[in-house]
Amino acid sequence: MDIGGQKIELLARLMNASTLRGRIIAGNIANQNTPGYKRREVGFEDELRTALQQSDRMAARVQPEITVDEATPGTPDGNNVNMEIEMNAMRENRLTYETYATILETNLNMIDAAIRDGR
Repeated sequence: MDIGGQKIELLARLMNASTLRGRIIAGNIANQNTPGYKRREVGFEDELRTALQQSDRMAARVQPEITVDEATPGTPDGNNVNMEIEMNAMRENRLTYETYATILETNLNMIDAAIRDGR
């Protein structure tokens, strides 16, 4: 019996992608003065949304993808890390993760309440 269902699995995958994104952003910040370093990004939610529109089976195959940002202009040494972009990305990622965690907690509390009430 799958008590949590696909919703909890999906939330866990979203939280894992957000955790990966946080590590990538931290790496970008750590390399802000490294000549030739290109910032990295994590793509997941858009690909997952597209796959979910097709089928649950397609969505299960979607994995977070790390890409190198070649579009953002860089400094003369070739580094394209912009601290303003990274700090905004970090804040957005934190809020996103907290939202996923709150939704997951609510779902688990509902399951717990159902079990305790004998429903």
